[in-house]
Amino acid sequence: MFNKIILLILFTISTILMSSCRQEEQNRVLNYEKGVYLGKKDTALSEKLVTKLRMHTSRQRSN
Repeated sequence: MFNKIILLILFTISTILMSSCRQEEQNRVLNYEKGVYLGKKDTALSEKLVTKLRMHTSRQRSN
């Protein structure tokens, strides 16, 4: 009887632990360093896009 209870508890705990590891949570950063971005590097913007963004923000400026 005691062994069956222990097995049931172990089975329940293992089921909970295994179901908590969702696919989208895999390979994410778990150890953070203060002041350091640990994510993927950004891609460089093209000159055309930078110019377009500058024009867009200049129109939003208040005088």
